[in-house]
This record gives sequence, C-alpha cells and structure tokens, in this order.
Amino acid sequence: MSVARARKLEAWTVQGDLLGSWVGPDSAAVLALIASFPVAEPMRCYSPAYAILAYSADDEYLFDLEFCYGCYWVGVRGPDDRQHLVPFDPESAPAKELLARFHLLEQSTRD
Repeated sequence: MSVARARKLEAWTVQGDLLGSWVGPDSAAVLALIASFPVAEPMRCYSPAYAILAYSADDEYLFDLEFCYGCYWVGVRGPDDRQHLVPFDPESAPAKELLARFHLLEQSTRD
C-alpha cells in the first residue's frame, strides 16, 4: 500500500472533504498506528467522522477504514463493499495520535 487518503465524513457515508494524503512511509506509519489500537467495549451510535481510504501505488482502491470516536467502532470496508465493525479504545495513545493527525490535516485545509 502506498497511499492513505484521510477524509472528514458527512453523515452515514464515506463521501466528504478530502483532508489530505499520507504517502509511502507515512501511510505505513498511519496503518501501523491503527494496527496497535487496543480494544474497548463499543457502544451503538456508529456515526463515523473520519475515514482513511487506502490505495496501492498504482492507485487501485484497497480498502477504507471509517472511525467513530463516539461509539468506539472502526468500520472496515473492502472492494466488495462489505463492512466489518471492529471495536477500538479511543482513549488509547494510538487512537489519540491518529485523531490528532486527522485534526492537523483538517486544520491545514482551513488555513
């Protein structure tokens, strides 16, 4: 995987404003950060605010990850459009770091 594009989501969709992209080693670092998320007891709202859309080096869609920091779920969606929900701990250091990265990208789009 070479590119991870971060999005600020609109309600109930992966459509939204493109915040920016992480390329090469940066995208690998972001995905490694996500892989280190610990699990927590999820709730039920599932209204994700941010998503990462992953693409190969030749711009082929691989998967997307939709993050709901309100109910502690990550929606994992592949090319077949099937979604799997995975719980995470939003208070963990990796989850907070990813949220800070989303906020930095979001701030840079406003400047």
